[in-house]
Amino acid sequence: MNILQALCLGVLQGITEFLPVSSSGHLALAQYLFGFREPQLFFDVAVHVATLMAVFVVFRADLLLMFTDCLRFFSRTPSAPPTPASTAEGSGVRMAVMILVGSLPTAVIGLLLRDVFQRFFTSPAIVGLCLWITGFFLVWSRWSRQHRKHLDSPNVLDALVIGLAQGAAISPGVSRSGVTIVTGLLLGLRPETAFRFSFLLSIPAILGALASEMFHLNGNYPEWHIVAVGSFSAFVVGWVALGVLRSLVERGKLFYFAPYCFAVGAVALIVAF
Repeated sequence: MNILQALCLGVLQGITEFLPVSSSGHLALAQYLFGFREPQLFFDVAVHVATLMAVFVVFRADLLLMFTDCLRFFSRTPSAPPTPASTAEGSGVRMAVMILVGSLPTAVIGLLLRDVFQRFFTSPAIVGLCLWITGFFLVWSRWSRQHRKHLDSPNVLDALVIGLAQGAAISPGVSRSGVTIVTGLLLGLRPETAFRFSFLLSIPAILGALASEMFHLNGNYPEWHIVAVGSFSAFVVGWVALGVLRSLVERGKLFYFAPYCFAVGAVALIVAF
């Protein structure tokens, strides 16, 4: 891998990790077109860490709120236990619990089916079909307003369903952000709530996936400057992409990405056959 390829893959990761077009599918296709017949695991881990850092920066207020509220809740005195719903820290504790609940189905799917889905990364045909699935989800988002209940927070069932959707996104070509945000909208969440919950829920999933990938790394690592270029470009572009996506979700324009997913999916199928 050279610097130009690293820059292209980093920019691609930054854009596609957050916009609803599937970063895994695009990275798999790009690496295939660059001639990499084996997954570039170390580089993939590095650019995913970079985009995860962008999530931490954008959602730092939410993360700090959950941390401080949970700290207050668990350090309360037993003689006067407050009820989270009736205290100021209730919102942060509730969100943390819902993220934990939503992470359970994602973890089960990831642990049971990881090896199966890992083989899909070298199959352009499967990537193409999964991109079409993402496209249909995005088209479906046009009707989410009919289901909206203006909920400010997901309940346990909502969290489980969104977690299942996130688990399905382990397949390359299925957009994690796309399917989780659309699922949240269809369940009645406010656009801003669906957006925030989607990316807060992504943090434990990404950390778990990165930990799993690190156990499969071999000694064939790219040079440090290659990794640095890819990681920095992924972080900067990812930060910008998050702001763009927030605006699109709030304006109900996610379906704009559907034609793109259908087109890239078609290209992947043509490449495969």
